[in-house]
Amino acid sequence: MEIKSFDVLPRDMVLEVLASVAANSMDDFFNAKISCKTFNELAEENYVYRQISLDKISRILWWHPEEGKAFIERCIKCDNLDALYTQGLYEYVSFMKVELGMELLRKAAQIGHLGASYVVGLLLICESGELKKDGVQLLRKVYASRRVVECRKKYIDVVRDMWWNNTTIFGEEPPSYDCRMRSEHCKRRGWMSDIDHYDDTECEQCICRAEIEILYKYGRHP
Repeated sequence: MEIKSFDVLPRDMVLEVLASVAANSMDDFFNAKISCKTFNELAEENYVYRQISLDKISRILWWHPEEGKAFIERCIKCDNLDALYTQGLYEYVSFMKVELGMELLRKAAQIGHLGASYVVGLLLICESGELKKDGVQLLRKVYASRRVVECRKKYIDVVRDMWWNNTTIFGEEPPSYDCRMRSEHCKRRGWMSDIDHYDDTECEQCICRAEIEILYKYGRHP
C-alpha cells in the first residue's frame, strides 16, 4: 500500500506548511486545497484563515460575490489582519459605515497591522483633543518602524480600487497644521512623502500636514 507523504508528518507541521502557502499566494492555497484530502480538511482551520493572503481577493468578489463575502467574513472572524484592514477601509470609505470601518481598522491595528495603525492615525489627527493625540501616537509608532512609505503605498493601492461614496466624510476642508519652520524642515529632511521615519524631535505639525494632504487627495478622488 502506498503511503502518502503528508500522512507520515505531524498534523501541526502539515498545518504550518499549508498556512505558509496561504500566506504567500491565494492561488497556490486553493490549488493545494484541492490536491489532497489532508489539505482540504486542514484548509478549514481558523489558523489557516488567519494567515491567508488577500492580494487577489477582488477576483473572488467579482466572479463569486456570495462566496467571496462569506470568505471575507470567515477571515475577519479568524482575525486575518489583511481582511480586517481592507474591509475596514471599504466600510469607512465606500459603504459609509464609519463606526464599523473604524472598529475593524482599530482591531487590526491593536493586533499588529502597521498599515491599519497608519490609517487610524490619519483619521484621528483630523479630530481634536485626545483623539488627535492618539492619532499622533499611532503615526509615531508607524514612523518608528521605518515602514511608513510601505504603509502609505498600501493605503493608496487599496483605496484606488474602491467605489467612492465618501462625499460627507471628506466634504469639509482638511484641518490646518501650520508650521513657521516648514521650509527649513523640508530642506533639512526632504519632503515628508519621501521619508520613512522621524525621531522625537521632528515637527508634528509638518508630519500631520503632509499625511493629511495624502488622505484628502485620495479621499476625494472621483
